Amino acid sequence: MAYVITEICIRDGSCVEVCPVACIHTTPEAPQFYIDPDVCIECEQCVIVCPVDAVFLDIELPDQHLKAEEDNAAFFRATKDEVEQLSYHTAMEMIHEAEAYARRMGYRVSVVVVDGSGIPIAMSRMDGATPWSTELALNKAYTATLYDINTDTTRLAHHSLTVMSKGKIMAGAGGLAIMGDFGAATIGGIGVAGAATNDNDLSCARAGVTVLDHHH
Repeated sequence: MAYVITEICIRDGSCVEVCPVACIHTTPEAPQFYIDPDVCIECEQCVIVCPVDAVFLDIELPDQHLKAEEDNAAFFRATKDEVEQLSYHTAMEMIHEAEAYARRMGYRVSVVVVDGSGIPIAMSRMDGATPWSTELALNKAYTATLYDINTDTTRLAHHSLTVMSKGKIMAGAGGLAIMGDFGAATIGGIGVAGAATNDNDLSCARAGVTVLDHHH
């Protein structure tokens, strides 16, 4: 699900200021703002601040505004550059590298690699890793990708976002954003959970990212 901005929009911009994942955009010639359905985390902040009640959850759109869902998606299809993609093959190489490091250190971890929208490409759980570590690793990868950061830096700033995103925004080290060539855009993220400490998780994630150095 995602929020959708309808043509009632008066472009006052308050929604852009409160969006925690920067998924609301427009162009100078566009008649309104639009929400990227691939990035929206349904946090509801845009709904709260919209002065004209132009924002609806996609499944709750009034009949007269049904076209808005396609308008929002179409805007991003038209304006997004062809972004570099993280391949399944590369994701698996990263997982193997992270696991190899974990094995050397005696950790049993889960590793998840996500694409630029935070959607999983590949995930693994080593024998002996705790069952919940996979979800933690996914949340770390998701957070690193959407915020373009090492997840440790989010520890204090994003406690409230953790609540708004139904727990998907994860504070605590162990997630790294993966940058495209020349650092132009975030093309994905890697998350690791299950080692003795968050810093150990982060070391495993860093080992996974070294695979990219060989690709460039």
